Amino acid sequence: MTQLQSRIEAANQAALRVFQNSRPIWFDVRPAIDALPGMTRKLILHAGPPIEWRRMCEPQRTGAICAALFEGLAGTRVEAMARIEAGDIRLAPCHEYGAVGGMAGITSASTPVAMVRDEVNETVGCSLLFQGPRGQLRDRDQYERETVRQWRWLVEVLGPVLQSAIRAKGGIDVRQLEAKALQMGDECHNRNSAGSVLLLRELLPSLVRLRVDAATLRDCVEYLAWAEQFSLCVSMAAAKAAADAAGGIAHSTIVTALARNGVDFGIRVSGLGDTWFTAPANPVDGLLFSSEWSENDTVPDMGDSSIMETVGLGGYVQVAAPVLQQFVGGSFQRAVQLSEEMRQITAGVLPDYRIPNLDFAAAPVATDIRHVVRTGIAPIIDTAIAHRKGGVIGAGQTRAPMDCFNKALVAFSARYREDP
Repeated sequence: MTQLQSRIEAANQAALRVFQNSRPIWFDVRPAIDALPGMTRKLILHAGPPIEWRRMCEPQRTGAICAALFEGLAGTRVEAMARIEAGDIRLAPCHEYGAVGGMAGITSASTPVAMVRDEVNETVGCSLLFQGPRGQLRDRDQYERETVRQWRWLVEVLGPVLQSAIRAKGGIDVRQLEAKALQMGDECHNRNSAGSVLLLRELLPSLVRLRVDAATLRDCVEYLAWAEQFSLCVSMAAAKAAADAAGGIAHSTIVTALARNGVDFGIRVSGLGDTWFTAPANPVDGLLFSSEWSENDTVPDMGDSSIMETVGLGGYVQVAAPVLQQFVGGSFQRAVQLSEEMRQITAGVLPDYRIPNLDFAAAPVATDIRHVVRTGIAPIIDTAIAHRKGGVIGAGQTRAPMDCFNKALVAFSARYREDP
């Protein structure tokens, strides 16, 4: 083994230990302006790698416009677009501000975010709770009004209630919750039914002791009971905290971000810092929830929720939730195969996360760009399917584009050359 190879292996083991030792605690809910370093009133964050306004997909553009209207940065849709195009309202990736956002990922100053601290690595990750209406766009004006209405309820009602409840609770151990959810049939990305029930169970005693009126409490509990994906928000914040802690390790070839914006797919690599390596996002192979939609209604892969695969969950442990194979016409055997493929491109396992129907094998974690390029096996990602005009209309799987890893490995080779 050469000196460079030894340095890479040592660096990758250091990154692996970060993932293995992470102890995430959900400790607060705050507005993004108070939670995210560098956040401003005129900044709107989005999912995925950086992208220019003119190239954004329609769901992200719509979300950014709704955010501008909600924050009072513009009075009309036309004015919002003009101010964004002029740079008066700035756009940037959630990932670059210590945050992640599901689907379009739109996060503005008032957006309430779940804050999770990694008690071992001393990093904090944040994720928006939910955004947009409970549906998809059919009439644009109505959709935008419903989006703003729902946003206001999150800001004025749910955010403050959850803040009080989680502070009264004294925090929730996210790793323990996820480990239990895996035992109950979740993979902690597309399927979060068990995790959300466990989270509601943790929150309920604190919620019912709050000094809020009965109608407010009822609305919040009904929301948490309805939102089967709610625990994903907290899990994403926990994953972001761990992934950021694993970043910036010289000589490491471990991936610290997998992110998509409906146009581009981007990755970050520990030893290459904050640089993004991008390629066109792939379409999602899956099941649409209604026969009224077709592939022509969808956008390519979108959202920061692939942070879950970054830390070894989601598609990497899909065999823990084989029911998701129904979205792609697969089988239990295919789910097993996918998990085994992910073991070929990762540096180790997470002993705390066990897969019952794989004889309690530990989850694979820490994707190595060298292994991806060498094997030709791209990370598998469980994901939702977005309508091209807004809203979730299906679910399924996709693969990260190989070109991201090829570009990253070329850049890594250029930066870390063998000593003469």
